Amino acid sequence: MTWPLTSHPTWILSSAVTRSHQILRHHLESAGVDGYEYRCLSALAHTNELSQAELGNAAVLDPRDVTHTVRRLEIRGLVSRKKDPNHGRKVLVSLTDAGVATTGQLDRVMADVQDEVFGRLSQDERNALLGLLERVAT
Repeated sequence: MTWPLTSHPTWILSSAVTRSHQILRHHLESAGVDGYEYRCLSALAHTNELSQAELGNAAVLDPRDVTHTVRRLEIRGLVSRKKDPNHGRKVLVSLTDAGVATTGQLDRVMADVQDEVFGRLSQDERNALLGLLERVAT
């Protein structure tokens, strides 16, 4: 006896996540960043500077991944790092002017992603879905 997978909300949700992740990854790659880089840039866009540890928490990344990601972003001139003058071991990260410009571009990219993923839904349906997903996620 087989159970039709499409009758299970978890299967449908998993399929939707897979589709949205593929779309997101494609758009981010087209913009020249990966998901970790987007998460770090987005977190930095909402503050002047963060320590690498704070950035890891904000971007929900492992400390090692933050170090590698920040290094890649620094090489590309999107972020700068400096020692915290008040704490010798702490490294502070901030966006450069190029990083600020890139986050503006990424805001538009993310708007396009939302439209592609949820384009068949009205704004009211999007709002309702968001509310339901937030309830399921917490």
